[in-house]
Amino acid sequence: MKRLIIICLFITQVIFGQNTHEASAIIDSTYNQLIKHNGSMIDFEYLFENDAHKMAKPINGTIGLFSDNKFYLEFTPSHQNKVIQIYDGNALFTILPEEKEIQIEDMVSSEKIFIQDVLSNYKNDFTARLKNAHNNKAVIELKPKTKYNDSVFNYCIDQLELPQCLKLPKQCKIGISSKNKIKLELCLDENGGYQENNILQIELIINNNNLESITQLNRYNGKTSIKVKKIQAGKPQVLNIQKLPYKDFEIIDLR
Repeated sequence: MKRLIIICLFITQVIFGQNTHEASAIIDSTYNQLIKHNGSMIDFEYLFENDAHKMAKPINGTIGLFSDNKFYLEFTPSHQNKVIQIYDGNALFTILPEEKEIQIEDMVSSEKIFIQDVLSNYKNDFTARLKNAHNNKAVIELKPKTKYNDSVFNYCIDQLELPQCLKLPKQCKIGISSKNKIKLELCLDENGGYQENNILQIELIINNNNLESITQLNRYNGKTSIKVKKIQAGKPQVLNIQKLPYKDFEIIDLR
């Protein structure tokens, strides 16, 4: 009986591993297709809802995806208040046409636009799983990886007298016993050792390497939906802010 359980667990791990690998391969192929040559311009609809509010109609936007994580975003979150963001590889430019203002900032991962970050950076923050596949149409589920509070994690390592090289952020790759794993998890639970993640799940629908939609489920019943309307060839010139009609705008450098 014990041998049968071990075999079943092994088969489950193999299937899950293949499933994860296939999901990652589909996402990577889709993203590479979008950014190859001169990139892509994607027209989309954005919709958000939760228990307290539901948007009456979606907001239209356009994002240009290019190699080296460069992007162009044009978005109108409220009536007549358009926002344009450009990352040209050096800095993030936020253009506010109504205020005739351009803000310049250093780019950090947390500031990336939703579509860009999910497709290009998902391996760092999520585990991918192929939920369903039929006739070249794939539904892929992304679940956030558990992330620790470094100071609490390191406190638990000291309290349990575990090897010091296990401390974050530069953690060595050595194993610990099952007994110590349980003790570590208890210590983390008791001391708030996990970073809170607002995201519960992200679902991608990809048809023949073409992105169709992204749906994000958050805590407290929040739901963000992005539906792709059209994908066209990229326009790299939109990344050159010097050639865009904003010469008389006020520049605010926040770097």
